[in-house]
Amino acid sequence: MTREELIKEYRVREILDAARRVIGRHGFDGTTIDRVAEEARIAKGTIYLYFGNKDDLLHAAVIEGIRSLNAELRREDNPAAPPLERIENLVRNSLRIQNANQDFLKALMLETRLVAFVPGDPRAEELRATYMEYLGHLANALTAAIEAGAIRRVDPMVAAFTLSEMVTGTLRRRLFGLNSNPPEEDADGVLDMFLNGVRAAPGGGGR
Repeated sequence: MTREELIKEYRVREILDAARRVIGRHGFDGTTIDRVAEEARIAKGTIYLYFGNKDDLLHAAVIEGIRSLNAELRREDNPAAPPLERIENLVRNSLRIQNANQDFLKALMLETRLVAFVPGDPRAEELRATYMEYLGHLANALTAAIEAGAIRRVDPMVAAFTLSEMVTGTLRRRLFGLNSNPPEEDADGVLDMFLNGVRAAPGGGGR
């Protein structure tokens, strides 16, 4: 990689990191090129060297933000761990990472354009592919647990999506002010419900 390419990569990363922080504070509508430039401590014109407009910048910031969270989760993963222990660690680390980035994730949840998938839209396709990378990682861990006989045979991708929604649901509860538990307690609840279900044992009286 040439010196010019290294400088460009550094500058783009700097801009995208600043954009994520601004999105977390002001939401998507409140994020402007001016605010991102101020946050990154660069001239406004510098941003236009790399991004054509605000939408280009926001899309790149979202994709890079999700990829960064995915990369952090993968770094913390240990595929050699016993299957159930690996799933437990993935859930605990997912909640810890989400909690540390809740302002950015809250903005994503509130942005309706990121909820609906539009086939043929390159940005929507890239966003879905990025999310599928996360689901695929969870599904791989679940597949290993199935093959080891630690959990029953289910569709790994369906189970991964369900687990992902359970993890995200705890963040929504926190953002709505319905939960102030430490992430570790949330992880225990998610794992218990996901691995054991909600059906009472025979004769258990629902308790």
